[in-house]
Order: sequence, then structure tokens, then C-alpha cells
Amino acid sequence: MSTISSKEKNMLLIALVVVLYGVAAVCYKAQMPNWKKEQRIHQAAEKKLHDERALIAARETWKNEHDTIREFMPTFPYEKDMKTHWLRLVDDTARTTELTLNRRQSNNEIEVGNVEELPIDCRDWEGSLESLVTFLYDLSTQEDAMMDVRQLHIRPINKPGALKGTFTLYCAYMRGN
Repeated sequence: MSTISSKEKNMLLIALVVVLYGVAAVCYKAQMPNWKKEQRIHQAAEKKLHDERALIAARETWKNEHDTIREFMPTFPYEKDMKTHWLRLVDDTARTTELTLNRRQSNNEIEVGNVEELPIDCRDWEGSLESLVTFLYDLSTQEDAMMDVRQLHIRPINKPGALKGTFTLYCAYMRGN
């Protein structure tokens, strides 16, 4: 039986270290996409945490703004039918601005915190650009009304200067005494 010399032992040890480095490199290469993915998730979480801390720090500013806007928010009794109220207001404004609302319907009320929103879908309107702008401006300046247009689609029709389209109007209000 032959004994292994120290030179051969050193060569075996070096070969073992090289093999281990090779295995580590293969494992590193296989895990690199996972680490990058986790790094992106970590950065997104840090950004979200930073943004949320900034919102918390600005709480007093948001509270003051909420209190200011709340003064303008219309409040209606619980028993009042809001669909009729808002549809009548929209129809009257459209009539005075010469905007034709062919198909419009109100959806169900949506509760957002202590505010109620009533979406009104105007699926088919016709008029000039001037009548549309006047209509939207008149709605925004109504007393006891807070409205927001979130979707507006416009396309021309065959009449000169005439437009057609759809929009969704959100009426915001509160319930109470």
C-alpha cells in the first residue's frame, strides 16, 4: 500500500477547493435572478414605506384640507332620493347649455369613507365643443354640488362642429342632518 505524499495531498486539496468554487459559481448563477427579483421587491417595499411615512407626516395638512373641502360638500338627509336629485340637476344643466343627453343612467351609490358617490353614466351625448365645455363648467360651479368627470370620450360626427361621446360623472355628497 502506498502512502500519499504531502505534495499529492496539497494537489488534492487544491482540486477540492477548485471544485467547491465551481459548485458555488453554478449555485450563484442559478440564484442571481431570484436575488434580483427579491431586491426589486425590497426596493418597492422601501419606497412604499417612505411614501406612507410621508403621508403620515402630512396628516395635519390633509386634515386641514379635508376640513376646508368638507364645508363645500353638500349634505342631504338619509331619506332623500339622490338619483332623482342629481339626474334632474344634470338634465337641467344640459338643457340650458344645449348639450343633448340621449342615454343616461345612474348607478348605485358608492360609499367612500363618510362620503357617498353616485356615478351617472351618460352613454350618448351630442353637442358642440362649446356646449360640452359650458355644461362641464356649469356643473362644477353649481351650489350644493360636488361633481367630478372621471371618464370622457369624444368623437366627431358627420355634422360640422358637432361632437358625440360618453362620460361618467361622479356626484359626491354626505348623508346626515
